Amino acid sequence: MKFSQRIALALSTSGMALIAAPAAAQEDGADDEIIVTALRDASASITGSDTSLQDYPQSVRVIDSETLERIGADRLNDVIDLAGGVARQNDFGGLWDKYSIRGFAGDENTGPDILINRFGSNLGFNAPIDTATVERFEFLKGAAAALSGRGEPGGSLNIVTKAPQDHAHAAASASYGSWDSLRLTGDVGGPLADTLAVRLIGVLEDRESFRDNVTSNRELIAPSIAFTPSRDIRLLYQAEYMRNRSTFDRGIVGLDGDALAMDVRTFLGEAGDGRIAQEILWQQGSLFAALSDSVALELGFSHRDGSLDGLSTMVDFGGRGVQADGRTAGRQRRYTDYSWDDLSLRAELTAEAQFLGLEHDLRIGVDRVRHGMDAELQRVRGSSSDPILLIDLFDPVYGQPLPDTLPFSNRAISFRSESVYAQDLISLGDVTILLGARWNNFAETVTDNLNGGAQLLTEDDGITPRAAITWAVSPSFSIYTSWGESLRLNPSDGFNTFDAEESDSAEVGMKYELLDGALRGQAAVFTMTKRNVLNPNAVDPFLKTQIGRQRSRGLETEVTLDLDGFFVTAVYSYLDATIREDQAADLVGTRLSNVPEHSGAIYASKSLGPVTIGGGISHVGERVGDPFGTGYMLPGYTIARADATWAVNENFSLRADVDNIFDKAYIANSYANVWTMPGAPRNFRVTLSGRY
Repeated sequence: MKFSQRIALALSTSGMALIAAPAAAQEDGADDEIIVTALRDASASITGSDTSLQDYPQSVRVIDSETLERIGADRLNDVIDLAGGVARQNDFGGLWDKYSIRGFAGDENTGPDILINRFGSNLGFNAPIDTATVERFEFLKGAAAALSGRGEPGGSLNIVTKAPQDHAHAAASASYGSWDSLRLTGDVGGPLADTLAVRLIGVLEDRESFRDNVTSNRELIAPSIAFTPSRDIRLLYQAEYMRNRSTFDRGIVGLDGDALAMDVRTFLGEAGDGRIAQEILWQQGSLFAALSDSVALELGFSHRDGSLDGLSTMVDFGGRGVQADGRTAGRQRRYTDYSWDDLSLRAELTAEAQFLGLEHDLRIGVDRVRHGMDAELQRVRGSSSDPILLIDLFDPVYGQPLPDTLPFSNRAISFRSESVYAQDLISLGDVTILLGARWNNFAETVTDNLNGGAQLLTEDDGITPRAAITWAVSPSFSIYTSWGESLRLNPSDGFNTFDAEESDSAEVGMKYELLDGALRGQAAVFTMTKRNVLNPNAVDPFLKTQIGRQRSRGLETEVTLDLDGFFVTAVYSYLDATIREDQAADLVGTRLSNVPEHSGAIYASKSLGPVTIGGGISHVGERVGDPFGTGYMLPGYTIARADATWAVNENFSLRADVDNIFDKAYIANSYANVWTMPGAPRNFRVTLSGRY
């Protein structure tokens, strides 16, 4: 059976369940005790603890399902502005999520840490994250290596996924928007017995774009099952299959320092290449057992396999690219065939105890990660004196004969890591102290299949400590300070091996809750340093250079008010993220790519009976447009949005969204001047939703 047939069957099944679920709930009876919860317990949280965020000694920005629904988010990209201190980075032609936290973007091929239910998930080339399966996004700022592992000092994103609930439910939505974009979603589930609950989520999506010849579609199905034979044991299995097909689009070209010199609609690839296909199957399982009132054990696994393949054409670099006339550009053509498989295992013991008059929340664990990827890349490109696939940047003509690609690289990459970690959250009255450490052992082997199987081995290990303290000055106000170190294996570029990336971070912050929790917020000042950072070569981005040191320091603040039908959330961030040491002296002092000094956003909504109106403003300051020190800059921008929702009755609602109300031309991100991605002009969307 074809996948399209399978997902159609699944969605039709969801539709039948949509009708049957309320009846089933009535038959089962409201008084039946079903030990299944909608939210994951503390084991899935980025903090690894049920300690309130008010008392936790680190900045955590949570964007929950209610906020996602308020802002109409379909992708992780839709929440970046409201995360605070998070900036968009090169998105690999629209094929993945890439961003920086507090100025640091992590590995070039995987980005910063992305966790799903606290398991690492951003190995390989995964498609942009869909919010249909997301319960909440947790942005943990600062050092998290002592618990989450692959430490990026800027922070980590943890995605808590939707799990089976303890009541029957069903929801569906249909959206239509600008450029003939269509999206259908379904979410149905509930208890099948006192100890068993299931959930099924599905998405069908077909999108055009404001960009000429750029299209995408998506099919997603995500089943989950929870089995709770007793109050002390819970088993949970979740899976998600996604097929994503999209045109590989590197954007426009910045000319003479002007990032918006071209028409933002102009596509510089070839429609004849077709679309890049991504298929990802993710599975995760956990066993949670309460061994006593104060001791619990969790065993879990996360497995992901995926593939990416297809053809693409893009503007080339240097003399192979933009020509002397300033309107003609040479291009290169690629064929990419990547497949990957990774497995994470974790065993974790938690205990609550009192010792010497102190309350301890202790967490000890071991984990192991295995990742393998076969990466074949074929390429054809011209030379500086003889560029190929020439295109007029202002009057493009498509359909010229496309040359066959030639073998460029064919590598088998194997990565593994083993870790042992411990964390103790100690409470003494109004003071909470966090102490933690993690031992990591990494190894990566790169086999060059085009060079007789030659291998490059990179190994490293080390201990990363972490410490923090919180003082609850009053029940509604606390201050904290936090410090930590991180260690990350620097991957080989296929030609060289590199020393591990080391980093440290420190911050001081405050948190508050007022009006019985309706008003809450936090603020922090921080400084972070990374050493042994890899930077792409300006002539060939496949080659890497190990630069000296990067530093990011700044401040950020956020506030949220949810009171009497009025909701507002706002963030602001100032970042000074620069290169402090480098082999190339002219790079020292330059700002990190795509990171604005100033950024902020606000969103507000108000319920007026059956109608809710909302709107927001996002600001991103001027940014450096490449990592090569060329002086290429991306202009800052401010865009506005608005939405309105009419609750037709208790089961149905109709919503309208307008983004970029004032039709502002802007640049969302870039890799270099020849790969510059414009943001979308004014666009609209209407959504009909049903819920039972």
